[in-house]
Amino acid sequence: MTRRARSISLLVVIAALMGAAPDIFAEGLQRAPCELVNSGEFDRYRERQLATLEAEQTAAKRQGLSVREVRHLDTDLGTEQEYQARHRPGVRCERIVYDSDGLKIRGFLWTPSALKPGQKLPLIVFNRGGSGDDSKLRPNTQFGFERFIRAGYVVIGSQYRGNDGSEGTDELGGSDVRDVVQLVAIARELPFVDAKNVYALGYSRGAMMTLSALRDGARFNAVALVGLPSDFRMSQFDRRFSPASPEMSAARAQRSAILWADRLDPPMLLMQGSGDPLVSTVEQTLPFAARLQELAKRYELVIYEGDSHGLILNGKDRDTRILNWFQRFRNPDSTANSP
Repeated sequence: MTRRARSISLLVVIAALMGAAPDIFAEGLQRAPCELVNSGEFDRYRERQLATLEAEQTAAKRQGLSVREVRHLDTDLGTEQEYQARHRPGVRCERIVYDSDGLKIRGFLWTPSALKPGQKLPLIVFNRGGSGDDSKLRPNTQFGFERFIRAGYVVIGSQYRGNDGSEGTDELGGSDVRDVVQLVAIARELPFVDAKNVYALGYSRGAMMTLSALRDGARFNAVALVGLPSDFRMSQFDRRFSPASPEMSAARAQRSAILWADRLDPPMLLMQGSGDPLVSTVEQTLPFAARLQELAKRYELVIYEGDSHGLILNGKDRDTRILNWFQRFRNPDSTANSP
């Protein structure tokens, strides 16, 4: 049995256990329904949020920064009702597998559950942050992108090579950038995607991946970037890119969007927490915005006072701004249908 046949067979087995058959598209995506929800999921999600916030508050304090305390759990972090909204009729989550450089790469696809025949919707390519499985995409990422799906978008995202069972090795912005470029090309060909309206949203490492994909040929109407590390020459990245050598210098430059910002044309929404202890507002965000200003690029900068790396405390406003930004750059020539 070939590697491709084994992958397809595995998806058939998974889907059969869930009581549904997988959708195998000629466009290059193998698709199967997301796993069933387990009881207590929201409580575990909330615990992870609070643990992340506490760790960032501690790290921020060491740097002389401030991440504000949670004032009200439901207001700041979202309610269980909002969390479970992704399970109400209207939102479908699917696991995907696709080919990139001959490797099987895993990811997720979120769509409206009742697509009309011939309907085409704008696409958001979501690029996740972090490395390894701790930061991997999950069915509940961004609450299953429920806000974006109900606003009329399709959302797709890659785990990148070397993560969550994907083949290959994660290079944190090396050859794995091609996993994003390839996914964009595949997603544009999906029959329910409006190829004239494709956007990208990236968090942290995913923001860097978004700009790297743009540099390498991906096309987006506009992009939104949260906690962008724009300059890998800074000392905070020494642990990942050491020892000092010409090869490491080249690797840092390859990942440093501030060095090739002149090659980035789509409008960019930059979003940052002033208390972010992982990506410095002073060393990363503001210099990159200044470079865009110098180049007369179209951009908008939003800094949330006292918020964290992922803007945990301003999730609703963050998502509203992202949706408004994408709407501003909708292609008026598109004849695609909307919900």
